[in-house]
Amino acid sequence: MHSDITNKEVLTYFNFLRINNKKILDLAKYIDLKDIFDIDKDKLAFVDEKTIQKIFDKNNIEKFKYYKDRIIKQNIHITSIFDDSYPYNLRYIDDPPAIMYYKGELKEDDKYSIAVVGSRKCTDYGRWACKKLVSDIASFDITTVSGLALGIDSICHKTSIENNSRTIGVIGNGINEIYPKINHKLYEIMQKDHLILSEFPLDSPPVAYNFPRRNRILSGISLATVVIEAKEKSGTLITANFAAEQGKDIFAVPGNINSIYSKGTNKLIQDGAKLVNSVDDILSEISELKSFVDNKRKEEKNLDILEEDEKEVFNYISKNFPINAEKLSNDLNMKIQDVNYILISLELKDFIENTGIDEFVVKE
Repeated sequence: MHSDITNKEVLTYFNFLRINNKKILDLAKYIDLKDIFDIDKDKLAFVDEKTIQKIFDKNNIEKFKYYKDRIIKQNIHITSIFDDSYPYNLRYIDDPPAIMYYKGELKEDDKYSIAVVGSRKCTDYGRWACKKLVSDIASFDITTVSGLALGIDSICHKTSIENNSRTIGVIGNGINEIYPKINHKLYEIMQKDHLILSEFPLDSPPVAYNFPRRNRILSGISLATVVIEAKEKSGTLITANFAAEQGKDIFAVPGNINSIYSKGTNKLIQDGAKLVNSVDDILSEISELKSFVDNKRKEEKNLDILEEDEKEVFNYISKNFPINAEKLSNDLNMKIQDVNYILISLELKDFIENTGIDEFVVKE
């Protein structure tokens, strides 16, 4: 472990030792982690003695070798706060996880995701609202984030998958543990084609203390949090509180005033959360997300069923609009009659539009 050790390995070792995350971040801030086993212990004066003993215990160092082997054999990946792959939004929260274990694939566009959370014992109304809202979100190809628990979480993940849209599960136990067991099939699908994340060491059980810590990641990794059904005092509201502390937008689905599962969401709205009826309510509030959706749709258009010469003309217009046929003919060295034919074709395919003075622009 001493030779050619990386920052990520040291952070993983600290996590394996179950050192408090904030202590790990302090260690990463004040010392060169790669020199940890050669460091003058006087430089660790800011760390308590018990933690120092853990770090330098030879038995722990030996056990960690087997731990690393298990990670490799079980096809588990790790991203650390030092890595470019580390989820963008998480870098800027209080107490960001030093490392994250994951199964699946990290993607840059995950920073445009929406967290959807709610009651484990949801009502028929909550189930319907979640399916409707998540289907709408999926239609814009926006990634959803939830906690892979029963109720609203599972409905969110399954609805995203059914609509061929990406979903992320953030769990409150070791990534090699499936909890609840009933979600075994969902877990298998998500680790293969989507993403599952955990900051907890392998074999960590789903104990109550883990879930509030998990919830800060749920809200932190997302641009906004949508709450669908919650009791007045529930774990779901902890996620909303984290979102508020992190400066994120909070949306809540209004519910029946006679239902205990609507008391939490209705109270959120009273306290300033934005009432959400549809995905349009989210897009109208978050300009960053709206721009992402608009740009993605433009990119998808470019990849549509255009002929090569149509692509060439469309790409040129998208960078140089408004533009007329004559200038296109000159700039692209194409015959004017060919340009006019292509412009008509692109108009009919809804890629461009005439401004009314024979100049063409990309259609929004």
